[in-house]
Amino acid sequence: MNTDIDLSTLLGPDTPGIRLIEVSTLSGSATIDGTSDAMGNATDAALFQGLRKWGDVVVVGTGTVKAEDYEGSSPGAARIAVMSYSLDLNVESKLFQVGTPPLILTPDENVGTAAAQRLESAGATVLSTGDGSIESVVTALRARGWTRIVCEGGPGVYSAFIAAGMVDKLYLTLDPHLTPSVAQPLVYAGDEETAQAPALSLELENVAADADGTVFLRYAHHGCP
Repeated sequence: MNTDIDLSTLLGPDTPGIRLIEVSTLSGSATIDGTSDAMGNATDAALFQGLRKWGDVVVVGTGTVKAEDYEGSSPGAARIAVMSYSLDLNVESKLFQVGTPPLILTPDENVGTAAAQRLESAGATVLSTGDGSIESVVTALRARGWTRIVCEGGPGVYSAFIAAGMVDKLYLTLDPHLTPSVAQPLVYAGDEETAQAPALSLELENVAADADGTVFLRYAHHGCP
């Protein structure tokens, strides 16, 4: 097993696209004790930050932002973009108070509401995503010139991207913990249409393993529109 994994090898080709990054226990859980803090290692953290530097924008769901206590964007890193229908975000949290406040991705019906104005007053940029579908989210981001899109979850957001077929690369870190249950699945389909969407067939591009047993997988999907 490698003890010195090259980050550029993990990241792969420097091309635009939509990249999902996930971490999982050997049992298939995305969390241990409610968060991913105990999972991964220094190499995984470097991969995470490397993707943020590669990306123009990081798409993440409201639940993940709250559970993982996200901060705003760091200088030179991708803009944090939070998918939110409820707009129920704490403007006193680190998301607004540390770094650059986020971009808020929300359906057109929410733009201009009191809830949206509250977030804008705290420094956020509220961006209409039309009907709120992943296709509309990606269209809105690309209209701003952001063609390097990183998705950091959570389960519902991952499912939506997968169901829409909008995955160019998947980075999956296998953490060597074996949990007795799956506290949080990697994906969760929030509606029947998403649940019934066809599976995507991916091709393995790279495998690397650290001395501590953490395994890094990179897959590519060549059918993304």
